[in-house]
Amino acid sequence: SIISERSMNRLNNPALSVGLPPFLTKGAGMFSGLMLSQYTADSLIAEQRILSAPASIQSIPAAADQEDFVSMGMNTAIKNFQILENAYGVLGIEIMAAAQALDFRDYKFGLGTTKAHEVVRRHVEYLDIDRPLYKDNTNMMELVRTCEILHEVEQVVGSLG
Repeated sequence: SIISERSMNRLNNPALSVGLPPFLTKGAGMFSGLMLSQYTADSLIAEQRILSAPASIQSIPAAADQEDFVSMGMNTAIKNFQILENAYGVLGIEIMAAAQALDFRDYKFGLGTTKAHEVVRRHVEYLDIDRPLYKDNTNMMELVRTCEILHEVEQVVGSLG
């Protein structure tokens, strides 16, 4: 997740993005663009770090001290599920930022990139002026979870696996 967020940071940061506008918005200073989505990704990563602490360190003797070590396996499974959900969210936000960045470039892109951009734009509109991004972030998380982008790209370029 952190690598994905750092890629997004490069897209948002005009000192690193080679000509892209700050926060991928035409109205930098007046509009926030994708700045707040980066905060969302950062928050998801912070939660992943918290959830990464081993559940077994919370073991409490149970059953009249018959079980002095309890693995907390169910807690670990629940935490792992949330870490994965957060990763889907971070990846979705990165892909949304990448699609926004492509909209600022006047290049001809390859078949796979073009198809991925099409799929994203079917679910998330270009961010011209600020709007609540919760729905966009949620839509992107679902696109990553279902592998819809991957499947459609593979239909035009062949298997990537």
